[in-house]
Amino acid sequence: MDDKSFETRGEGMLSNLTRKPETEFLWFCHLAHDGEFLGTKDLPPRKPTLEYLSSLIETSSEMGFSSLLTAVNYHMYHETWTVAMALLARTKGAGLLIATRPGIYHPAQFAKMAATAQNLFPGRVRINMVMGSSSAERAMYGDFGGKENQLEKTRDYLTLLRKLWNETPVTYKSEYYPIEGAVLEPKPVQPIPVYLGGASPEAQQIAVDLADVYLTWADKREVIAERVQNVKALAKAKGKNIRVGLRLHVLVRETEAEAWHAADRMISRIDDDVRKAFVASHEGIQSTGQRRQIELAGGTDLVVEPNLWAGVGIARTGVGLAIVGNPEQVAAKLHDYESLGIDTFILSGYPHLDEVRRFGEMVMPYFGKGASSARKIATDTVAPLA
Repeated sequence: MDDKSFETRGEGMLSNLTRKPETEFLWFCHLAHDGEFLGTKDLPPRKPTLEYLSSLIETSSEMGFSSLLTAVNYHMYHETWTVAMALLARTKGAGLLIATRPGIYHPAQFAKMAATAQNLFPGRVRINMVMGSSSAERAMYGDFGGKENQLEKTRDYLTLLRKLWNETPVTYKSEYYPIEGAVLEPKPVQPIPVYLGGASPEAQQIAVDLADVYLTWADKREVIAERVQNVKALAKAKGKNIRVGLRLHVLVRETEAEAWHAADRMISRIDDDVRKAFVASHEGIQSTGQRRQIELAGGTDLVVEPNLWAGVGIARTGVGLAIVGNPEQVAAKLHDYESLGIDTFILSGYPHLDEVRRFGEMVMPYFGKGASSARKIATDTVAPLA
């Protein structure tokens, strides 16, 4: 398929840009209280009811997003898998990229759960495998061991999922997940795309070996370029193509001044005690990517490069960077990431329902499609076994 030229919005940054039509956009399904301000002492005003979350999925679908990422965390308001199944049953259109971790479910059981979900809701189920940021966090649900242990578990977990979705019967010798004579029937009616993130070389290799999409969090341009190059080189050595996704926030307004005002307003009510507790929670973080986000949010200047802001990271775990600007600036920044090899974006903004509509109406037209145009699932093959 030939590249399409952007339809420009006045003079400026996008006049000569083209985009790859296969780029995919996902939004974030926020399974917690939602609101305009971060780091407040009181919970944000919007409760994550099924009605609110269903509206978020349906609006995201209308705006051209193919799926929404759910988080996984022991102290979230909702348990991820339970609410994901309820939402898939209530909605149509966009699917869910459902996060899980080794240690929450045995992989033989989870393989069946995911296959069942894909068979009930064909084409709407994807899996994001998350390794977790610290041993203390994983210990909350009985998963013990250090970072090296977690990498080994993740490799075993994904290997077993692949086998169970594609082979019958399955006997697997493993220190962590041995099984014998397992039969998973019926198989998924179509492949279940697997996403895996991680900034360490070990995590990148596991993603290349066993995932369909490698995910990385936003960072300075040169850091992202290096990660993409590393992952693409690893994939080329295996004779495999792998998609590369970027997770970040967006904050778009009609003018750049309005966007930066909204950014400042977002963090204008951070409570001192909440901030101190948040900083204290950084102790013991093992994740290379999470440590990097903490570093970016800890500088004296939260603008780490033009239109890239680390303010979200001073009050939120996970990715802490946001593109801030007018529609043309936000679209140009995303297109620049495309030029580095990014072909999947997982975006979010506060409040999530408001920001997905702003992005869909203001930015999606720069990507060659109207806000209501459907986007197909880009991953149509299952990664080979390692």
